[in-house]
Amino acid sequence: MGAIVVTDGVQREIDLLALAWNVTAGEVVRRLVEEFRSSRPPAGVDTPGKGTLRIHGVYAGARVDAVYHRNTMRVDITSGVLAGQSFNRPSGAAIAVVRSFNPGVNPNRNGWNFWTVTETGKPLQSVR
Repeated sequence: MGAIVVTDGVQREIDLLALAWNVTAGEVVRRLVEEFRSSRPPAGVDTPGKGTLRIHGVYAGARVDAVYHRNTMRVDITSGVLAGQSFNRPSGAAIAVVRSFNPGVNPNRNGWNFWTVTETGKPLQSVR
């Protein structure tokens, strides 16, 4: 049996997924590797195409990837503990990210400034 060394932040995310899924940390890693191998996005998440943008946000040193749908302004989270969840607006998604990492703070965030367009490095506000 091999060992994997990860940062404390990644270990916290693995532990959180293990708790949510009621499985071991090893099972979390196995599932994530399987998902990667299958090259499928999480259930219910559209892959970027026409009318969508890959975006990401960074909070507490952790990056969260998402897809922004220009026509509806919906944000689908594609990584981290919120992967597979959809939000009607960028701010709702940003608030959920902050709340997931730090439930003790006021999570209110302006999603247009929180999210970054991955391709350009500019705030989501730049495509509004």
